Amino acid sequence: MSADGCLEEIVSLADVVDALSHLERYGAQLALAVGRLNTAGVWADDGAATMAAWLRHHARLSHRDSSRLVRHGKFLSSFDQVADAAVTGVLSASQVTALQAAVTAPTRELFDEHQQTVIEAIAPLDAANSEMACQAWRAKAEAIVDMPEPKQRDRSWSTSELPDGSIVGRFVFDKTAAEILETAIETARCWDGASDTRTPTMRAADAVVDIFGFFNHNNDSNATPRHHPHVELVIETIDPTNTDSGDGEGDVLFEGCAVTANGRMLPSWAADAYLCDCVLHKVLRSSAGTILDYGHKHHTVPPGLRKAVAVRDRGCRFPGCTRKKAWTDAHHIRWWRKHGETKLDNLILLCQRHHHMVHRYNWHIHLDADTGQATFTLPNGTVMISEPPDQSTIRAA
Repeated sequence: MSADGCLEEIVSLADVVDALSHLERYGAQLALAVGRLNTAGVWADDGAATMAAWLRHHARLSHRDSSRLVRHGKFLSSFDQVADAAVTGVLSASQVTALQAAVTAPTRELFDEHQQTVIEAIAPLDAANSEMACQAWRAKAEAIVDMPEPKQRDRSWSTSELPDGSIVGRFVFDKTAAEILETAIETARCWDGASDTRTPTMRAADAVVDIFGFFNHNNDSNATPRHHPHVELVIETIDPTNTDSGDGEGDVLFEGCAVTANGRMLPSWAADAYLCDCVLHKVLRSSAGTILDYGHKHHTVPPGLRKAVAVRDRGCRFPGCTRKKAWTDAHHIRWWRKHGETKLDNLILLCQRHHHMVHRYNWHIHLDADTGQATFTLPNGTVMISEPPDQSTIRAA
């Protein structure tokens, strides 16, 4: 820093650190001055409503930056020892910000007593550890003082449906819930290698869908009006007793699209994916729409058979996919609605993402019943091989 207050030429990393130190110390002096001038009320002399409004007009600051500077100034003006540490460079700007976030209205008086001890404790720390230390002080301080009744945590989830049936929405979670959510997304996020052209945001969205699908698949609670663990589909069927004209190729158990219980129409490929591994209820109704009978439920893949498939496959069998069995569906290689048999050599585990892709893009799968090897043929002719997770066990079985 030169005598006229201007920064000298920065030519090294050490110069960067030195310049930042000067800027932070000067910034602390500026914020302290703003805090004192705010208390003095001189900002009202030219008709400004607040100190922040005066800064927005005269210093061309944004609402966010002017409000932040005023809050920072108020904090430094309230705690002289913190102000001295900031002006002399004992504390960095990030450390002062961490202190400011840790001191709440109920703990201000206690912090006034503790400030020098806290300053000495965080001064040698980096920014991340300083923030953790300040939050630890806050937790201990709030356990000592009389705190007001805790407010309900700020949280919300809202969605709206677009004309094509997709949804857009907004959500708000507190930091505890945010940690749970972000950890779950990182756990569920997958990348299929160089052939995966999805953007990071697409992979995050797919991960969220996988998380919801995982909950639906692994939730054994009984359905209630407030809790439906499965996707409900309404499908108009044709007479299943008069469908097989030979080998059954092309014959279907339903025609057209399926409709969810919420009235959302799904394409047939999406319904096919759900029908591979689900619980079915047969509902008979009259031509007038009156329900005549609600039949017993049955699984398209019985639980015992699904366990046998899981023992063989252990997880998604798409080449390169690492999804474990709990994240998968049992896919009918010859589709269920085309009279594909529900037996071991016609079933293979696929995660929700790859299961839907198989149905949507009509990928062909061949499973070698003896070796457990699966061959995937994509519409562009690409052939990929998926070996069973333990070939020696499969072949000895």
